[in-house]
Amino acid sequence: MPTIEQVSKRVFSDNNWLKKCAIGGVLSLIPIVNILALGYLYQIFLQGRTSRNIVLPEWDDFKTLFVDGLRFLIVGIIFAALPIALVTLFAELAFDGMIARIPLIPVLFLAGPVLSAALYLYSVKNDISDCFNVEALGIMLRKTAINYTVPTLAYLGLCMLGLVLLPFPFFFGGVFYFYVMGFTFQDLERRVRR
Repeated sequence: MPTIEQVSKRVFSDNNWLKKCAIGGVLSLIPIVNILALGYLYQIFLQGRTSRNIVLPEWDDFKTLFVDGLRFLIVGIIFAALPIALVTLFAELAFDGMIARIPLIPVLFLAGPVLSAALYLYSVKNDISDCFNVEALGIMLRKTAINYTVPTLAYLGLCMLGLVLLPFPFFFGGVFYFYVMGFTFQDLERRVRR
């Protein structure tokens, strides 16, 4: 299981890492075009899922990036954005003031791992119905909690620190986070098959 430090050494060994990440951050700002950035993160996720060393792809195959981005977007809306929106709405209606934010904390924390687990299930056969295997999602999240806790907290912290420049920390942190999450679930699958 690679650590964030090992992943960052591989990313920073690419002479064009800053340019590639800056392109992703800029594309994340532009509606519709930001789907390309999600596709890039999905390709990074697939590298972790197949246990390959992380290599930042070139920004040259826009068709593949767009299709992969749509996949990421659909799964992301269902398993991260929708739960966050529903809990936020419920908390605002049911509670008043700062206490309304408390129910949102666990949902924000679990959004990344649940999204990643759903992406993993989807990526096995490219079938969206596989994402809704609640039993598999539960097993994946329980058995890998020790592995995703620190990366998730680090990713959330990076996004919160960079709230003003949100697309840049989201994309840059996502490069590391989604690679580690893909690798985490691949490692679990390998251990279960033994």
